[in-house]
Amino acid sequence: MNVMIKSKKKENIEIVDYLNLLIAIGKMGGTRRPVFSTTSELGKKVGISQQSVSRKLTKMENADLIVRNYKQRGNTIKITPKGIASLERVFTDLWMILTAEGRELTEKITLKGTVCTGMGEGAYYMSQKVYKNQFTSLLGFEPFTGTLNLQLLEDSSLRNFERILRSPSKFIKEFTEDGRRFGKVFVWPTYLLIKNQKIPSALIHPDRTHHNNQIELIAEENVKRTYGVKDGDVLDIILR
Repeated sequence: MNVMIKSKKKENIEIVDYLNLLIAIGKMGGTRRPVFSTTSELGKKVGISQQSVSRKLTKMENADLIVRNYKQRGNTIKITPKGIASLERVFTDLWMILTAEGRELTEKITLKGTVCTGMGEGAYYMSQKVYKNQFTSLLGFEPFTGTLNLQLLEDSSLRNFERILRSPSKFIKEFTEDGRRFGKVFVWPTYLLIKNQKIPSALIHPDRTHHNNQIELIAEENVKRTYGVKDGDVLDIILR
C-alpha cells in the first residue's frame, strides 16, 4: 500500500506518510474545488504540528499531489488528479484487504483468454495524448499505442470478469478534443503471464462499451512483437 511518488525534486515519497493530510483536505471538499485552510488548522485536524504540516504540504506540492495558492492568512489547496489517483489506489487496497468480496477477488481472480484480433480501434484511442498521459500517471508506465484483445474462455473466467466489473476500479476521465467527446475508461491493473513472466498490464473497459466476453488489455510494450504472442495463443491474466 506504500505507493511511491516521485517529486519534481527527484525525491521519493510514500503516500502513506501524507494520507492523513490528503484525507483531511478531501473531507473539506478539496477533490472538487480549492479549499481554504491554515497550516495550524490542518495540524489540529491530523494531530501534528504546524511546522510538520507546512513541510509536508511543500513535499506534496512538489510531488504534484496538490496545488496551492498562498493567501494572506493561509492557503487554498486542491488535490490534483494524481493525488486523487493515489487515494483511489489506497482505497482499492483497503477494499481488497477488509471486505469479504475483496479478499475473495484477490485470492481467486484469474482470467484465461485466447488472443484475437480486435476492430483496430484500440490504437486510435491509445494514440490520444490526453488518454495516454492519464494512463501513464495512473499505472506508472507509458502504454504502447494499441491494445491486446482476448476472448475469454471457460465459465469461471466469465464469472471472474463480472466480479471485476463490480469491484472498485481506477478510471480515466472523459475529455473533449477537437469537438469530439472521448468517454470515461475503467482500469484494473493486472499481470499477463507469458512464458513464466509476469508482465505489468491493465484491463481496460470503456464506460460506453457493451459487455461481452472479449476484453482489452494495455501494456508498456507491444506484447505480440516483444513476446512472440500470436492470435490463438491462450494467456492467463491475474489482478494485481
